[in-house]
Amino acid sequence: MTRILLIAAIALLPAAQAPAQDFSLTPTFGDISLQSGFVPDPNWIRLLAGGDIQSEYPDANTGGRCVGYFADAPDLRVHYQTGDTFPLNFFVDSGDDTVLLINTPDGAWHCNDDTSGLNPALSFEQPLEGQYDIWVGTYNPILDDYPTATLNITELEAFSGQFERAFFGEDDRVVLDPTEAPWTMIGFVDLSAASCTGTLIGPATVLTSAHCIANNGQIENQPVEFLAGFTQGNAVARSAITGYHLPQGWLAGEQEGTDYAFLFLAEPIGNQVGFMDFGALSALERSALEGGTGPDILQAGYSFDQDGVLTGNLACPFVEVTDDNLLIHECDTLQGDSGSPLFIEDGAGYRIVGVESRTDAQPDQPYDRNVAVYAEDIAAEFETLTPGATTQVPVTVTK
Repeated sequence: MTRILLIAAIALLPAAQAPAQDFSLTPTFGDISLQSGFVPDPNWIRLLAGGDIQSEYPDANTGGRCVGYFADAPDLRVHYQTGDTFPLNFFVDSGDDTVLLINTPDGAWHCNDDTSGLNPALSFEQPLEGQYDIWVGTYNPILDDYPTATLNITELEAFSGQFERAFFGEDDRVVLDPTEAPWTMIGFVDLSAASCTGTLIGPATVLTSAHCIANNGQIENQPVEFLAGFTQGNAVARSAITGYHLPQGWLAGEQEGTDYAFLFLAEPIGNQVGFMDFGALSALERSALEGGTGPDILQAGYSFDQDGVLTGNLACPFVEVTDDNLLIHECDTLQGDSGSPLFIEDGAGYRIVGVESRTDAQPDQPYDRNVAVYAEDIAAEFETLTPGATTQVPVTVTK
């Protein structure tokens, strides 16, 4: 009788929700076989991240939950043969906010959202032998094209060597004094759910990156406040942000050369701490830089690994200015430096020649590619602005 009652009770329990992702399907980007000690290490594959299915998973080890948009079929399948006592690590390098999901040989689900900035990683100290089905999702829904991502598989530490790639071998950043010019003109852009770097270009105007505010034509983060000369919670001056302007090209999905934005402040704090000019390099300056001489290019921003400290580069190597309004450079920058200025000192003061936009992964090259928006089109856009041609920041009413 007891056995019958127990079976009846179990039958009344709600069925566990089946995972939306199906590891029995053929992986979209293929399958590979690896044996412990594989070379090259990391082994990597370029793929398209994201999918149409929003799913939420708890990680089998940590219990932490991940939410993302995934495809139904796996993106990649790895058949792994154990050997030595190496860990097995997976990590994603992408310009988008990605989510990593893996079904391991024992059928368990493992997920991670952010490990290095917005890039996720999963590590298995004692990896099981067998089949690993892998999905690279996106945190946000896909509104246009699926973003590219590089999935790395390594027996080294996850992201090992990634900073070296971003830093062109060595980290040349130095800690700067935000109470001294020109660093007082650079500040922390506080957004509703993120942060970036910005620079005063007038008494009450700040230049930053468009992707800090909007992506795929959608406003993701309303700007809140600008803190000039910010360091570890203190600021030389600060002001609420009352409005902003984004190029129509960026809002329409034309990303190259349009990743910049103007922020408008409630208070003219630039009169207190100073502000920079902005514009293209002169023909003489550009020729000198292309020849390996010319003015030093400086950069400063709030890298995610520096906890509210302003760091920067005092002599960034110049690479080129492209036909699509990009300035390619070798400043040492990370996430959080988006919107930071690349500037020179001239006879009139300081002039911004580029605004930091992104890093393009180049797994088949020794280093990645650092990209800023060249200031020539930025200056032309600013000249077209008329009073009232800005988006107002919504005012939050509290009771």
